[in-house]
Amino acid sequence: MTSSGETQEPTSAFSEEEAYRAISELALTQSPEDPGNDAVEDDAQLFPPLTAHEVKCCAFSSWYPQFSKMTFKSEIIHPLEQSFIDYLLSDGLYVPEQSKLEYHGELEDFGSSDGSDWSEQENENAEEQVDLTDISKEIEQRIAKLGGSVFPRMAWSAPTDAAWVTTTGTLKCTLPTDILWLLKSSDKISRDLVHESYPLSDPLQAKPELVLRQWANLYPSMMFRCFVRDHKLIAISQVDVQFHKFLEEMKLEIENKIEAFFKEHVSKFPLASFCFDAYVARTVDRVMVVDFEPWTHVVDSCLYEWSELVRADKFLGLRLFPEGVNPIGHFTSKYSTNRFPIEVTADAYHNSIASLIEKMQHEQSKGQ
Repeated sequence: MTSSGETQEPTSAFSEEEAYRAISELALTQSPEDPGNDAVEDDAQLFPPLTAHEVKCCAFSSWYPQFSKMTFKSEIIHPLEQSFIDYLLSDGLYVPEQSKLEYHGELEDFGSSDGSDWSEQENENAEEQVDLTDISKEIEQRIAKLGGSVFPRMAWSAPTDAAWVTTTGTLKCTLPTDILWLLKSSDKISRDLVHESYPLSDPLQAKPELVLRQWANLYPSMMFRCFVRDHKLIAISQVDVQFHKFLEEMKLEIENKIEAFFKEHVSKFPLASFCFDAYVARTVDRVMVVDFEPWTHVVDSCLYEWSELVRADKFLGLRLFPEGVNPIGHFTSKYSTNRFPIEVTADAYHNSIASLIEKMQHEQSKGQ
């Protein structure tokens, strides 16, 4: 499905000036009259709360055994020690000393102006209270089993909002410390652990799981979100928010390939309505399933509106990002209020930078 060298990973760190400029651009694209939040509230009225069964079916360990031959090779670490879960949910951005802390980029530019070491005492106290030796060894063994490079996730979410802690800007990990940094820095992972990723109608009883997926260099342009309602594939959307001319030329071929893949494989998924992400090889000779999501408004509907998907009475086809549209100005409000595409790439550049500054400022305020 993939080959090395298909994409180039960013290697340069973001400067403070670039970060603030990016956030300023975001602010300028959203006026007080921006309907983004209202649109999300309206979407919520289209869906009843999810049942625990629906959410459980979309947990990685639930669907992976059935679809293991048509997705990335993965390792599931389950159950997790409570001390590890408590560590992930605790305040502060730190990795215990025994985990062999590695350098993760130049963050000193974001420190306080008076040069105060606001995190040292907090980190020292925290490290005395947690021992992650066992889980670090387990992670190291699983990484080796998967070929030396992985990307992490939990039952429902990947830490795409925390890519700013890595030097590459991706979720690629080769060391246990890489994974600990990502998980510890991600709000998505925190919501996953406390079962707040989706609106629920009944309590969800599920133990956390750590998933390591074999790393592959993928073309973001070939990732597609697919929407299934009442056992029927009703729409397909490009996930990457930019125009690609070659996709227009391949549109019918991609659409037919995903439809066939759904009928042969994904239609066997136990829910009547759900979403799934599919990756199509550039040669269009293979389709892989990346993840499953429940049928609910908190899932990103990408280039569709949920109102379209809920009311559609026929197959809407594959929708591609249009030529000549500025993705920042046109789609900011929608994409900043929904969940971003899962796993393959980090969140949009601006969201990652905004998340970084927010977290660093929060830590500074706690240390004052």
